[in-house]
Amino acid sequence: METNRILIVDDDVDALRLVGIMLEREGFQILAAASGQQAIDKAIEEKPDLIILDVMMPGIDGYQVAMQLRKHPATQTIPILMFTAKTAVNDKVAGFQAGADDYLTKPIHRAELITRVQALLQRKQRAVPEPLPPGQGQIIGFLPTKGGLGTSSLTLNVALELQKAFPNKRIALVEWRSGNGTLASQLGMSVPGGIQSLAEMPTVTLAKSQVTDRMIRHTSGLHLLLSTMAPAGVGPRLTRDFSRTVMHYLTTDYDYILLDLPAALDEATAEALRMAGDIILTLEPNRIGILMAQTMLENLDRQNIGAYKAKIILINRIPGAASLNRMDIENTLQHPMICSIPPAPDLAYESVQSGRPMVIVQPNSLLAQQVRLVVKAVSTKGMNL
Repeated sequence: METNRILIVDDDVDALRLVGIMLEREGFQILAAASGQQAIDKAIEEKPDLIILDVMMPGIDGYQVAMQLRKHPATQTIPILMFTAKTAVNDKVAGFQAGADDYLTKPIHRAELITRVQALLQRKQRAVPEPLPPGQGQIIGFLPTKGGLGTSSLTLNVALELQKAFPNKRIALVEWRSGNGTLASQLGMSVPGGIQSLAEMPTVTLAKSQVTDRMIRHTSGLHLLLSTMAPAGVGPRLTRDFSRTVMHYLTTDYDYILLDLPAALDEATAEALRMAGDIILTLEPNRIGILMAQTMLENLDRQNIGAYKAKIILINRIPGAASLNRMDIENTLQHPMICSIPPAPDLAYESVQSGRPMVIVQPNSLLAQQVRLVVKAVSTKGMNL
């Protein structure tokens, strides 16, 4: 049986040695790093099975180390156990937001340390098989807390503005759902469901060319992989392996892949979100919307997807409806909010009737301005692609 390798990161040599001895006695192979930068370099090079990461270090602290590890393809799925003398709830929340999977406070007790390490390693083994090597493309998942919010429309308008902002980038918009597709009708197009025809094929023999053949180029420059309007469940079910394969092909061909997702964490959606760099979580600005968002964030962590990747967008559907305070929402959900999409019923009606997305119908509207804030937020990491 292969020995699990654990990277311990602490600038306190005595603490590092103590934890190392505890774990070595349990049969683990130990790697060590005494600084944040050394930890990042060693994790990328060695790809340990688990990282035990101290928070308080000079230079790059543990929070920053965790965030950088979560952004790198080689380390983004490695379990991270943070340990620190800090015991405040806010400190623990900051650790989970940075990408930690679990949190342990000093002084460390041997039995608790071993139990938490074994639990994280077992969780990793149960999670998913090793993903196919990702390409350079940045996956951005648009995840609604419930259906009917207008998330598909938002995703489409963001994709169009992203293509407009980066005309030299290859951008794909994927309707990642087994039915109930609306993007074709929003664009005034009538096309068969490309996702469904791919899902009917055996995943083990699915070729990149077959995915490419079902991509439709829009006049804006966007490449589209669309779903059928038939109800979800009528066609073939999307699977985890299908998700991994298609995402692998797309990230090798496109700079940005925007996913229009259902309000569900089924196996295919969950796998796509694990590969995503950003998750745009949409919700209504009311008490129920906040509760649904909290539940969704908890499940992102429970399914090893990572709630730390989430950014919040409020969608106001009713003119004049009272909206919750932005600061209150961010404090409650412990996640940053990008913007609030204003209600625009007349613009939405004109868009539906004409088959032209709202940012094309009125490119200078308040809604279009908010959409551009989303573009700015999701494109920052891809500026140098």
